[in-house]
Amino acid sequence: MIEIKSKTLGMIKKIGTGFCLAAVLSLPMARTEAAASLPETIFQWVQSTSRQNYYFNKEQMCYGVDEAGHINLNHLIVPTVRTYDGVKIDDVRSKRRWNGLSLSGYGDLAGAAEYLDFDLKNKTVTLTQHDDLNSDFGVITSSKPAAGEGVTKLEELSDKDVDGKFYAAILKYADAHQEELISRTKGTLTHEDELKLQKKKHPEMGLSKGEQNALKQNKQAVIDKATKDLERKKAKAVKLRDKATAAVAAAEQAEAEVNEAADKLALLQIEE
Repeated sequence: MIEIKSKTLGMIKKIGTGFCLAAVLSLPMARTEAAASLPETIFQWVQSTSRQNYYFNKEQMCYGVDEAGHINLNHLIVPTVRTYDGVKIDDVRSKRRWNGLSLSGYGDLAGAAEYLDFDLKNKTVTLTQHDDLNSDFGVITSSKPAAGEGVTKLEELSDKDVDGKFYAAILKYADAHQEELISRTKGTLTHEDELKLQKKKHPEMGLSKGEQNALKQNKQAVIDKATKDLERKKAKAVKLRDKATAAVAAAEQAEAEVNEAADKLALLQIEE
């Protein structure tokens, strides 16, 4: 899996401890209701099971950023929220009690926030942080998986898997709102990624009708032709650059000779 750099980790932390939870503070949530009332402008509801309701923060999801400040379109960072019913709440408490963990604050347990990192290239999703939440959406406890843990291979999830459906909905939303997510991410795109996005929006970009038809028939032949054309233009550019460099050198030499002649003339005039 591609390593997420410090800027991205900082972004996850900011999302986790700031906007994601602060945006829903003081919103009452009845545990017996089938779904909590979360602001639709921020949270996208995906599904409800008998025990939980699944949301993701569509206003704060973004792409990862590397140390050079380049947006990494292969990494999607997504804050999520799940709200629990009474049975799920009792189950969480029972597990903590069984494992000898503190129950302080768990009398007001209402759900959980989880922060996900989707590796789109390798088709995995990594849980980077889990926060248990009270009814005011404050954090009761926070935990992070150990190194190498919390990673799920998306291809191993079936179409009926609850988490699989949740992840698929997130990825579908992200694909449909890619430009919005890019504008929200604090970084810049590489030239290569800009070209890929342009091609995605305009498949016909830069190709004539004949080239488009040829591409459908024999893609490799079109690529070979484009490669030769590129090499030819590169060679021409190098030749012109060499000529320009030589011309600049000649101009500088000529200017030096002009200055030398002017100095000589000035000396002759002084002697007279």
